[in-house]
Amino acid sequence: MLRSPKFVWATCLAALILTTSLVFYTSTQSMSIQLRFSITPTTSNVATDKEEKFITFLPHSGLHNQRIGLINAMILAKTLDRTLILPAINVGDAISWKPTPMSEFRLSECPSIKQRSNPKCRDFKKYVPISVETIFDLSAAHSVGIRTVQRLNMSPSYYNEVYGWKEQDIYRIDDNDRYSYRIYDTPDNQDSIRTFRYRINMDDLQQRDEKIIVFGSLHYTLRLAMQDPKMVWLAKFLREETSISHPTVIKQALSVLPLLGGPEKFVGVHLRQGDGFFKKLMDETLNTLRATLEQSTLKPELSTMDQQQLMAASVMTRPLSSDEEDMIDMLKEVGESSPETVIPLLNKCVQLHSEDNHPRLRLIFMATDTRQPRTTLKELYDEFPCIFTLSDFPGVIESTLTMGPMLTGDKDLDEEATRLGSSIASLLIPMIDAEIASHGSSFIGTRKSTFSQYINHRFNRFQTLYHTTT
Repeated sequence: MLRSPKFVWATCLAALILTTSLVFYTSTQSMSIQLRFSITPTTSNVATDKEEKFITFLPHSGLHNQRIGLINAMILAKTLDRTLILPAINVGDAISWKPTPMSEFRLSECPSIKQRSNPKCRDFKKYVPISVETIFDLSAAHSVGIRTVQRLNMSPSYYNEVYGWKEQDIYRIDDNDRYSYRIYDTPDNQDSIRTFRYRINMDDLQQRDEKIIVFGSLHYTLRLAMQDPKMVWLAKFLREETSISHPTVIKQALSVLPLLGGPEKFVGVHLRQGDGFFKKLMDETLNTLRATLEQSTLKPELSTMDQQQLMAASVMTRPLSSDEEDMIDMLKEVGESSPETVIPLLNKCVQLHSEDNHPRLRLIFMATDTRQPRTTLKELYDEFPCIFTLSDFPGVIESTLTMGPMLTGDKDLDEEATRLGSSIASLLIPMIDAEIASHGSSFIGTRKSTFSQYINHRFNRFQTLYHTTT
């Protein structure tokens, strides 16, 4: 049954109030976390009772792979009681892993225009390094006593120029294979070495007396083998709390959420198809998504195992009633009658939204790298007419691409935002995608995608916020 325009406007107003409240609620989470776990925040990023020691690492790959490496580095910094020197985060095209010392050379030299013709620097053409806290919120890490300092450049002479360290003050961990080392929290941890070449024990690292330990890659979720409950909790905590915090991303996501009816009024999806491994599995990924969406009941979080089981099972969906068939036909007519905008279709889908609807009538927001999804994925849209993507909100994309820097009040971050200007605007689009999808009532990701993993952690965080009882 269609709902009145008055009801729809009231629903949208309530959703807007809810999302506005969410901004305030989210900004206060560090304090609530401290109260819940009796954590005393650090008053300084520098240890005062003993000589300060440090760790750092060499980042590579895409943004969300770098985030995994960052989180692993923060866990190591906390466990080893060392300050983490943060390398710049690349928000441009991914750069590939290379063994040390080649990795150090590339990070130092390849961003220079002079090196653009160097064959060792071919993947640096769209390399955009920025400070970590320009893009990620580290307040949760700081609240549990993790000390960080931003590295100003990637020159090999940086440690000597800034800290006065000699080579004997630096302990470098060789990273000569893509899966060189796995780090174990305790000597009695007997978890499999998996695909890694050799084992490093945390106890041995704690005995190192050098000023700084320089790791190569810290990417891969399984890089750290953890069985200590405190470390397991810290890893889960940081994975859910270390989020993209760029103000433009948050602002634009909050402008779209009310149009979808508000948080938890839609199903969030991430469909990755555009490159490499994911392009080869395009048909399998799409079939898995379709089979999942056809389920009458969706779990709040759908794991990879759940999706794989769906592919092996015979999917039984109840038949459409005559009224539901009429609704789907009506939605298709609305979409076809206004090809220049999806707003009339979106409004109808929001009006029709109900948890009791047939799966084919679900309201879905899909984050995707698929170009022209309404054309490329026509069969999926025919089956689920209430799918929407960020490309359906051209005003949001246009305003993002032309938006000036949003200042935060932090002098260093604001100076960097002003320096970058609109040069990173297009790189924010996938981040807005992720932020919107994470507010759904359920989330369905793409197998083996670290972007999906990020959205899933973000989704779990919002589920905790929405459903915490006081």
